[in-house]
Amino acid sequence: MEIGHVYEMPPMRPDDAYTTYFDAGAIKVGVEYRDLNPEALMEYYQADEAYIEELRRTAPLGIEDRGVSLHVFDADGEWEYLRFDLFEDAPHYHYNHLGGGRNHIIPFDETAHGPIAEWAINKIRTGGLAPMLIQAGAPELADALDPELLSQTADKVASLTAELKDRLAATA
Repeated sequence: MEIGHVYEMPPMRPDDAYTTYFDAGAIKVGVEYRDLNPEALMEYYQADEAYIEELRRTAPLGIEDRGVSLHVFDADGEWEYLRFDLFEDAPHYHYNHLGGGRNHIIPFDETAHGPIAEWAINKIRTGGLAPMLIQAGAPELADALDPELLSQTADKVASLTAELKDRLAATA
């Protein structure tokens, strides 16, 4: 059984101007504040009418949310395999399968798992990314994870995430 929704399109890449990256050996983790809205989606996907049509069909471009996103890339930053969207209204995470054709979005249940920020950062800290990376098609990255580097990276990610969330709360 598969939960969530699978889009046959790649996710929006992070905006490097607003993303801080932390190297963690085999992976790189980016932390970014996002303000997701219909205009941003249309602008990002405007070059591909099939993607625009898929958005219209599956999420009638009424998507508006904001918050911190944690992006898990390979070390070179070429492919984002996982994303944790710590959004205010609809927190969720993504499995982004290599090749661009499968973006699997899973809604997050904060009642069952607690706050998504703590859960996601704990996945980084404890090596819980390994099975997720395997699910996303990157077993070689899962095998190469360094627990000490992950723990150090999780501390940095947690600090910046808290800072960005505080800034967000101040503007609400």
